[in-house]
Amino acid sequence: MKITLYYAPGACSLAPHIVLEELGLAYEAVRIDTRAGQQRSPEYLRVNPRGRVPTLVVDGKVLVENVAILAFLGGAFPAKGLWPRRTWEQAQALSLMAWVADTVHPSYAHWFRAERYVDDEAAREAVKAAGLRQFGEHLAEADRLLAGRRWAVGTRYSVVDAYLVVFYRWALRAGLPVKDLANYTALVGRVMARPAVKRAFAAEGITMG
Repeated sequence: MKITLYYAPGACSLAPHIVLEELGLAYEAVRIDTRAGQQRSPEYLRVNPRGRVPTLVVDGKVLVENVAILAFLGGAFPAKGLWPRRTWEQAQALSLMAWVADTVHPSYAHWFRAERYVDDEAAREAVKAAGLRQFGEHLAEADRLLAGRRWAVGTRYSVVDAYLVVFYRWALRAGLPVKDLANYTALVGRVMARPAVKRAFAAEGITMG
């Protein structure tokens, strides 16, 4: 099986990068420089016409969107234990990842890339302020969901936990007091202690802070 991951350092593509390291599979990681606009290059658009990361290519077949990529990587290799075994817990994993992708991520994007949503510069500051406030509120909800849990879904580490690390890191970089969220912080601490996670961070040249 030939696997290629297209990623940008520190982007949401960090989640499948972590998972690939955890799976111990042979794969190629192709860095996309989003700051330089490489995601809009003709070469990359031929791979992913949406011009976003991550993109996963498996034996020449293209898969986009984190929810799908993480579900595939977890479910395709059940012996690795990164995808829940029970159907109900699988549904919970999909529900949580869909919320992260559809709600949590866009709120951050309104702060980080307000120009995507409004042309007027004066209006951008209001969009950014609202986005950051909502992002913080969503992370507080995540913290409540994690109360009493060692891992996000079920009793084992899964692809969902890797996904949640991305947004904790973004919150730190945005200056939000995410360390005050005890349940979320504890989860991230457990995830960050895993050797595969450390390898993915090192490969991307990023740190948590």
